[in-house]
Amino acid sequence: MPSSPDTPRTPNPLQFSDRLAARLAWFLAAATFVVGLTWATTAASGADAYGYVSQADLWLERRLTIDQTWLAAAEWPMARWTLAPLGYRPSNLVEQAWHLVPMYSPGLPLLMAAAKAIGGQELLFWIVPLSGAGLVLATFGIGRRLASPGAGLAAAWLVATSPAVLFMLMAPMSDVPVAAAWAASFYFLLNRGRKAAVAAGLAAGLAILIRPNLVFVAALFGLWYLVRIVKAHSDARRAEFVDGALFSIGVAAGATVVALVNRALNGSPLISGYGSLAGAFSSEFFWQNLTRYPRWLVETQSPIVLLGIAALAVPARALWPAARDRTPILLMLPSAVAIWLFYLFYRVYEEWWFLRFVLTSWPFFMVGLGAVLALAARRGGRLTTALLVTGVVALGAWQVTVAIDRSAFNLWKEERRYVTVGRAVRRITDRQSVVFAMQHSGSVRYYGGRMTLRYDGFTGAWIDRVVRWLGDRGITSYMLLDDWEVPIAREQFSQLETGRRLLEPPLLRYRGTSEVFLWKIGGPGEPLTDGESIYDDYVGTRSVEPVAFVPPTLLPYDGPPGFPDLTPPE
Repeated sequence: MPSSPDTPRTPNPLQFSDRLAARLAWFLAAATFVVGLTWATTAASGADAYGYVSQADLWLERRLTIDQTWLAAAEWPMARWTLAPLGYRPSNLVEQAWHLVPMYSPGLPLLMAAAKAIGGQELLFWIVPLSGAGLVLATFGIGRRLASPGAGLAAAWLVATSPAVLFMLMAPMSDVPVAAAWAASFYFLLNRGRKAAVAAGLAAGLAILIRPNLVFVAALFGLWYLVRIVKAHSDARRAEFVDGALFSIGVAAGATVVALVNRALNGSPLISGYGSLAGAFSSEFFWQNLTRYPRWLVETQSPIVLLGIAALAVPARALWPAARDRTPILLMLPSAVAIWLFYLFYRVYEEWWFLRFVLTSWPFFMVGLGAVLALAARRGGRLTTALLVTGVVALGAWQVTVAIDRSAFNLWKEERRYVTVGRAVRRITDRQSVVFAMQHSGSVRYYGGRMTLRYDGFTGAWIDRVVRWLGDRGITSYMLLDDWEVPIAREQFSQLETGRRLLEPPLLRYRGTSEVFLWKIGGPGEPLTDGESIYDDYVGTRSVEPVAFVPPTLLPYDGPPGFPDLTPPE
């Protein structure tokens, strides 16, 4: 991150010249990009990754919905929802009742679409590693601007080696990009001038476009411009007002694009792809999350991170010697607290990597810690400085071992199973097939070109009735399950023909870091195999293009109308 012309020259407490610190920060950012690119999952997997990557393709195709009217004759309960793979939902618009719309905000898919238009499928997956590099640079810039080059470098190192950052650096998801955008916005906010104000506003607008629910961060950042207007002399007040206006225009641009997309897809600028969030927030969630997020933070970053958080509440000159005005320092802690509060009231999750929700606070925490270490070095002399530098390097190395232990560098193997399984399903089945799935409901469409229905949307005997209904119209039904889904589906359909089929040997057994199974559960067609096992060698699974998706055809049917009565036995 380049120097600001009005950055005051202060003694460097960690014994790094400004130029050397900047070079090391750029090297660290480049290393972050290379690490992210090398171990990137590069797969449209699960819910979020499939949702973002497939939406990028929709933007390139200049359409934002998936037409499913071929099955408009479906009359089973929640039919439209069972058509929706992970990451999508039925349209709210009457004229598009049988269309699916993306759940996720358009910011990251738009960036991915632009990258793919330039360099193909591989470049699409560069967005997150590039964002990781930007996050590291912005953190360094904030630390250098407020404390010292050495403090900024220490903060950047601790962000780059953070287990949560490394884990999410590998996945095509929005957590690292949104954290990078907000960090860049705050860095530019610390600089004066119209170019800096424009850059801060555009970065904030991009962050809103990526994740609109954090729009309140822009309001907190905007307080800095308000303070500058109030504190300015009368002859400089107009210039400060213009800077604030330019920042606001960038923020408004991001919010406007989100509103326009929401209106086009969901019928209202205020309704997102998630629909109603009633039930997603609760005071009960707060207390449960309060026992999780702080524990995960300390476990993965060590308790020393608490010093960085505490430093944000102390805007003393000794701690922040490079800051001409300490008002921005007072914005960091409220911004971080607001982000944490938002997600503490949000749904409860059990996995540590849901720290991804609060990654936007990482630059603030690590800059605070860098400032504390810089102060200690300045007070302690050369020996203390040497010990602190060694300690910071060791802490970062320990964080990397935590990331390794928590599978950050093996995530690509787990996620690329979606590619191998999708291809295998395409080979085993024909076009006149429907695959009942949940975890693979999107990836089988993407890599297999097969129609999917969500088995988790069926209750009672309806899945058997739908399988029979599809079979009468020339469509063969299959069910695809991850190993952890198998006992759930067997229990859910235990009294049905579908459940009995799931007790038979599968047509396909995939073996990699986990196992995946495919069964035929009904219909006229015959699979193109008698059963096989696949052992994944992960060859040719990086950045695979999607196959053309063509839905099956409902053949004419002369039998009784409606659905057969297949009430399960008592």
